[in-house]
Parts: sequence; structure tokens; C-alpha cells
Amino acid sequence: MSNTPVDETRAEVPGSLVIPKAPQSLRSKAGMFKYLGPGLIMASASIGSGELFFSSRGGAIFGYTLLWTFLACAMLKGVVVYSGTRYITLTGESPFARFGQVLPGPKNWFPVLLGVFAVVSFPSWCGGFASFLGQWSVWTFGFGYPKVWATFWILLAFSSLFIGAYKYIEGFQTVVVATMVLFVLIAVVVCNPDFLDVLRGLVPSIPDGYQAWVQEKYPKVAAKPISLEIISYLGAIGGGTYDYIGYIGMYNEKKWGMLGTPDLEELRAKLITLKAGERIPMDVSEENAVEVKTWNRAPVFDTVVSFVAVFVFSAAFMILGNVILGADGLQALPDNDAIMQNQASFFSQITPALVYFYKLAVWAAFFGSMQASGTVMYAHTFYECFAPAIRMVRTMDWFKLRLLVACIYSGGGVILVWTGLKFETLVSFGSLIGGVLSIGLWAIAMFYTDAKFLPKRYQMHPVMRVLLLVSGIVMTAMGVVATLQFFGVF
Repeated sequence: MSNTPVDETRAEVPGSLVIPKAPQSLRSKAGMFKYLGPGLIMASASIGSGELFFSSRGGAIFGYTLLWTFLACAMLKGVVVYSGTRYITLTGESPFARFGQVLPGPKNWFPVLLGVFAVVSFPSWCGGFASFLGQWSVWTFGFGYPKVWATFWILLAFSSLFIGAYKYIEGFQTVVVATMVLFVLIAVVVCNPDFLDVLRGLVPSIPDGYQAWVQEKYPKVAAKPISLEIISYLGAIGGGTYDYIGYIGMYNEKKWGMLGTPDLEELRAKLITLKAGERIPMDVSEENAVEVKTWNRAPVFDTVVSFVAVFVFSAAFMILGNVILGADGLQALPDNDAIMQNQASFFSQITPALVYFYKLAVWAAFFGSMQASGTVMYAHTFYECFAPAIRMVRTMDWFKLRLLVACIYSGGGVILVWTGLKFETLVSFGSLIGGVLSIGLWAIAMFYTDAKFLPKRYQMHPVMRVLLLVSGIVMTAMGVVATLQFFGVF
């Protein structure tokens, strides 16, 4: 890191960067709901897929003991995501472009590293989603081979890149998944859990080991280090960098804050030339500060609502997993041989007819996640990471870029499906690399960027900065340990 003194005079020249005037809707509580944007889309994908398997499994194995870790995970991930969405809203510059300029070593090595982590995770998640859909197809239709079905769903998702009706398909999937979430909350009430025990789960504690029935019926699960099992949950729940980087990229379409300035590309070209030690020249006048504070409500509201939703539904699936699948229930885990079948009991307790709806809903959740990730979201992720370093990516036609990413995602997914790798292996690898380790590294880089490049008036609140640093340290440490355990190093 450079020891060049910070040029506060240049950084704080009044009128240098004046944020567009915030709309009136941002100044009222009712109007805030207009700003539930990319975050809710990202959360809905996670709620429909990650929570269905991992939260249910965690509840069945450990009861409510890990509920506090789910809350901590939502908070830590939420702070990291907010730091990025806040930065791009207030400055108009992608944080990944800034990362490429400020860290020691060759320019842009850090966003490229995050991009490599993300791209390595792409086929893993595609293969995981497809393996789920392959098993779902045999369960639902009663014929065929899981690998053949999995390949069919990958090719169908890939073909949606060329279909103009994508928005209609996405709308249908969103309605179905939202309805499933509603029935999940109803199911929690119907199963009548001991809510006092649920609250005790918010008190930090770590399980001593696997319960006897898990060791007896699922010896392969019980053979895994508990830390690896738990960190895999935390990596998958709420998404990872492969989602979050694309999520921040989608803010460009919203035109919030400085992203709405008419000369955005010219502004970015100037910002990228800032030398080490120079702060982003944001106008620090009182009038501009008021508008900055108002615009900041958009990423705050979008992020908070999204991660509150993630936690609430993680808790709901955990409760159902404990009551219905756990020690006092069916004693049946979601695993490689039954990824989604046991969770049908969550709905059959309300009425057996809902099992048919459940089958439709989980298809919509997983196929929707695979389709949206491979054809839209991950293209933003790829661009944000590699555009600062590679001119060809910066100038590539958007459809061609989406096609390139879809080929990496789908082609790698097909290969992984036919290697015979199991669902747990595929999604655990993706969640550890992209959902834990790289998030920690991102948090540390964002902590440094906020402190060194934003005028002091516009830096994050000290409490948020502490949480960001804690997130960086904790996520990085957990990611390193769990990844080493995943590969059997210890």
C-alpha cells in the first residue's frame, strides 16, 4: 500500500462531483418500496434453492443450535453487499474498478482474482442445479435417467438466451416461488414448533457432534467435519460473490445516484486516473451531502429487506427441518439420494394435494435460478471483474458476452454432471469458494477502499466499517479452513 499522503484539498473541491437530485419518493417511507430492486431478485433465487436444501438439512441435523449462525451470516454478507452497492450509487464507479487500481501488485489483479473464483464456481452451481432437476424429473415423471434429464434442463436454460419471452417466464417463476414461500410460512405455523426453543437458537453455541440417528442412518454425513458442514451452509445461504458482483452490476440499470448522471462513462474515465492517495472528488457541500444521504437510502433499503428475507426464510426452513425431518420427526435428511423429496412433507402436513404444487415450485426455483444465473446475472459478474483489465471484455457486445458466459456456465455444468459428481460436492465447492472465501477478501478490499478513497464526510458509519472488517476476517478465515477440509488437507 502506498504511503503517499492523501490530497484532501483536491478530494474535497466543492462542485467536483455533484450527485443528481434524489426523487421525492426516496424521501418518504411509502416511496421506498420502489427501490426493492436487484436485491430482492437475488434473495428470491437463494430462498428458492439454497434454503430449501441447506437450511432444512441444518435444522434436521442440529435442530435450532445453528440459528444464530444464520443470523450472523445474513448480517455479515449484507454488510459486504451494502458496502459495494453504496459505493457504486454514491460515486458512479464500480468498486471492482477501484480495487484494480489501489492494491499492491499489477493493476487489476484483485478483481481478476475475484472473477476467477466466480468463474470457477459457475459450472459447479450449474451442475448442482441440473443434478437437482435431473433427480426431480425422475421423481416427478417416473421415467428416464437423472443425467439425461439434467443435460436437457441445462440445454433448455441455455436456449432461453435466444428467446424473447424470457421476462414472461421469469414472471411466472417468481410468482410460483413467492407462493411457495408463503406456504412455507404457513407450514411453520401448522407444525407448531416450540418458539422458546427457536429463540434459544439465537444464543451462540456450537454442536458437540452429530446426533446418534444421523451417525447410524447417514454415516457419510457424520464422517464430515462439523465445521465443513456448517460453513457449507453459510456459503450457500444468501448467495455468494458469483451473485453479488452481478447484483452490483445490475445497479447500472437502475440509474440510482451518480449512476444517473448523463456523462457517466466520461466520469468513470476520469476517476480511473486518480493517483494513489487521492480521494474521489465528491462535493462536500451541505446541499450535496443531503442528496447523498437521501440516495443512500436506496441501497440501504434494498439490501436490508433482501437479507432480512433471506434470514426469515432460512429460519423457516430450519424450523421445518427440525420438527418434520429431525430427531422427533421422520429422521430423514436432504442428501445426494433425496435432494428435495423429504421436504415435500413440509407441505403434505397442510394438505397432501400441496405436494403437487411443491413439485412445481421447486422446479421453478431451481430452473429459474439456473436460467437467470447462466444467462443474465453471471454475465454482469464476469463483466465487473474482467472489464477493468481486459479491453475486449469492455468493448464486447452485451449479447455476445452473455453468450460467452452461458457457454462457460452450461458447458462446464454438462461436463460436471456426466463426471458423476454428487449434488453436495458440486454446491459445497461453489459455496465455499464463492460464498465464503472470496466474500471475505472482497470485504477487506472494500474496507480499505472506503477509508482511503471516499472523503471522510461520505465514509461508512464507524459501526458499519467495523462490521465490514469483521466480516472480511471471519469469512476469509472460515473459507480457508473449510476449503482445506474440503480437499482433505486436514
